[in-house]
Amino acid sequence: MSKFKRAVLDTSLFRRSYIICLFCSNISFVLIPAYAVLVVLFLWGVFLMGYNEYKYHTIRRTRYGAWLSAFVISALVTVIIHLASSFLYNCYNLIMVLHVAMCFFVFYSVHTEKHLNFRRELYSVCRFIVYMTTVLGIIGLVFLMAEISFEVLWFKFIVYENRFDGLFVNPNQLGFIAVVAIFCCHMLIKKDFIAISGRERVSRIWIGSCVAVNAISLLLCDSNGALVLMIGYAVFFVIYKMFGSERKFSLKQIITKSAACLLAGVVIVASLFFVRNITQAGFVEIMKSTKPAVVIGDSLTDMIAEEEAVVTFEHENKNLDSGRLYLWKQAAQMFTKNPILGIGKGNIYEYGNRMFENGIKFSSGYGILAPIMTDFHNGYITILICSGVVGFVFFCIFMLRFMKHITIHVFGSDKLSESVLPCMYSFNCAYLIYSCVEVGLLYNINFMVLFFWLIMGYTSCFLVKYEPDRSLGTFMLFGRTFRRSIL
Repeated sequence: MSKFKRAVLDTSLFRRSYIICLFCSNISFVLIPAYAVLVVLFLWGVFLMGYNEYKYHTIRRTRYGAWLSAFVISALVTVIIHLASSFLYNCYNLIMVLHVAMCFFVFYSVHTEKHLNFRRELYSVCRFIVYMTTVLGIIGLVFLMAEISFEVLWFKFIVYENRFDGLFVNPNQLGFIAVVAIFCCHMLIKKDFIAISGRERVSRIWIGSCVAVNAISLLLCDSNGALVLMIGYAVFFVIYKMFGSERKFSLKQIITKSAACLLAGVVIVASLFFVRNITQAGFVEIMKSTKPAVVIGDSLTDMIAEEEAVVTFEHENKNLDSGRLYLWKQAAQMFTKNPILGIGKGNIYEYGNRMFENGIKFSSGYGILAPIMTDFHNGYITILICSGVVGFVFFCIFMLRFMKHITIHVFGSDKLSESVLPCMYSFNCAYLIYSCVEVGLLYNINFMVLFFWLIMGYTSCFLVKYEPDRSLGTFMLFGRTFRRSIL
């Protein structure tokens, strides 16, 4: 077999290329060529999905694949039902169905690939993110301190609506990537991960620099959603540290440790919000002190303009929900139109224009991209509207069963202190909460969604390790006997 053919059939190479391309699509200006490359990569992924199913029966071998297949089939039925109403928008729906299938049977189905060292693949992704976010973050902060901020086309460099966005497209994407970078750093210090991946340890200087730069970026971008993700990750990891070290607990221990987790959660939340306020105020003062002296005279107008020119790193929209409640009310009205099988992602934009005078609130995207990118800023609501009750139930059954089984194994072993599994489990749990307030989970072709399914796939490799055979059986946890299930 030629090198080119091996590369084309290399699913691991595709996943790394796809996730790196999606990462680059978050960088201003770079996103234009990145999306052009993404079209080619998307077609490559569709081909690999078909080839792997024909050659290796991936769908049949995917853990909980029956529920995922049922979800995809229901999504296809939705496309067919709405095909007559709008052919163009249902072409978008078909693209979304292929995207969903790729999330399930190329990214999540990593565990079906025999002889794959998934840790080596994960290591290469983590290393890329650590290096890139550190360099881009340093450049962004240097520009910020030098007060270099400008706008070209729809790109707003360094400052976006009074918030820090660095070299990224907007502050929310910067915030998510900053949390991902910190998460990657956490995994890269795990001894088992480095040893089994067979790679050299990333320099601690790079790790420390990455954490510092991305922590500052997270605080200055003022993304509440990203802060929720960071808080969730920290809280779930604390819960693991409290309950994952032993197999048996007395009632007193359970109460004590639960109280300690609750206290730790309160401290983490309060500390992060306090540190964010202090950091933002500190940077404002630093930028004021470095601003060159300007003779203003006695003009009150000039003084006010000078004061307003200072970046405060706070949301211009002071509403706590940032308009999401209104958006979710629109979703509730749209749900009543097709509650059983939904309307498909591409039709959200069209239905919004039909039902509401000004369309869907916060409709995103430009031109032909608007139908794909319009979203309800809640992953669960988006799935419910796009796939209806039927698809939503299939998705929830899969997710609940997967999280139930992996939770049992995370908290049923006392030998995971140097493993990346607790880190990935904590990230998955935090992301499921994060998806309640941000674009995520499934119906978006972006870095957030694909990175989540990539981590889900790597987590599933541990599930297969702990449940190697798919037959019914039993195992012990906390002194009790639990029963396995194959569905």
